[in-house]
Amino acid sequence: MDQQATYQQQMKEMCEQHINQAVTMQANGMNYEGVVEMVDDNHVYMMVPVDEQGQFMSMYEVMAGMQQEQQQQQQQQMMNGQERYGYPYQPYYPGYYSYFPRPRPYGWRRLVFPLAALTALAIL
Repeated sequence: MDQQATYQQQMKEMCEQHINQAVTMQANGMNYEGVVEMVDDNHVYMMVPVDEQGQFMSMYEVMAGMQQEQQQQQQQQMMNGQERYGYPYQPYYPGYYSYFPRPRPYGWRRLVFPLAALTALAIL
């Protein structure tokens, strides 16, 4: 029992070091990617991105989607300072945002794991 308590304390300290960081966590043989939100004496609370169907998303997909969105915003800002198609005003069609599916979290789901069930934690 003492060995279990020291393991749990070690996992708690490791999780506390990575609060508000993107990590991958292994518990009960499954891998979860998300952000460590909070840790208490017995549990770790993790926010994971989910899509429209409620399926877990990879943090890599989320980060790639955010980078793509930032690039589009930068291009839009560059175009806003220039006249397009010879018109002094900005017509509607060049500034529209393309409607292609991009990896973007629909929402976040909180998962609660017992510290004793964690087998691995790694930073993404």
